[in-house]
Amino acid sequence: MSSCSKTEWDQKELRIVLLGSVRAGKSYSGNKILGDDNLFPSRRDMSAVTKRCQKEQEVKENQTVVVVDTPGLLNANKKEAEIMKEIQTSISLCKPGPHVFLFVLNTSERYTVDMEDKVKSLFGKNALDYTMVLFNVKDNEFDCKEDFIGDKGNLQDHLTKYKYGDYFFDGSTEKVPELLTKINDQVKEANGRHYTAEMLQEHVEQLKNAKTGQPNSKIAIKTGVLCVVLVGGLLGYRAFNDTLTSTIGAIFGAIGGGLLCVAVACIVKRTKEKCECCKT
Repeated sequence: MSSCSKTEWDQKELRIVLLGSVRAGKSYSGNKILGDDNLFPSRRDMSAVTKRCQKEQEVKENQTVVVVDTPGLLNANKKEAEIMKEIQTSISLCKPGPHVFLFVLNTSERYTVDMEDKVKSLFGKNALDYTMVLFNVKDNEFDCKEDFIGDKGNLQDHLTKYKYGDYFFDGSTEKVPELLTKINDQVKEANGRHYTAEMLQEHVEQLKNAKTGQPNSKIAIKTGVLCVVLVGGLLGYRAFNDTLTSTIGAIFGAIGGGLLCVAVACIVKRTKEKCECCKT
């Protein structure tokens, strides 16, 4: 499923997908990373500028840096399904897949768990394993990350969920090499692994199954046990003529049905464990 590299990463290309809410500064940050303020349209107002995913690239220090800008999350003017579908196209724009999702957080906005949940709803839980938070500082309002976090409750705990860490970015060109070095170091440590189209497809299929109401395995097992117990009780009840013995028969029938389910479940579990052992 995963296309994780098992060999040393050659670092010839670095692929980045920008994520974040409206006005977080994704396009602004993308321009700064690539060294050209005119690549991604950007303006400092309340409206969303980026409507479609856009790919740009430049060579930085003998490395091709690919950046894909995406529409803003939590956009009140668009349906969530439309936003999700458009942002997910970012994966196909940077084949075979992004090395990192750069989650841009404007320091003038409040971090909420919704933002973290949006990343997972877009690309699945394992997307956080490829994500770095980029604190986009506006107007020099904070000197460092610690000043921004301050007493903001458990923000630091949430940041630990993003495997590639975070970076405090003031938009200066001097900071870009340091940012790219940090991203490259994280990706190199992971042997150049990247998020893949297969991972996205698996996530989309899981969402479809959830929407169509297909029962998960636990619900199916509970339903099966209940049905067998009820059938066992009914058969036990009908096996006798008088009320008292029929009631007793129903009880024993239900117990028997329950024990049968337990026995079958144990057999299935052991068989599955043997299969998994054979695969390793």
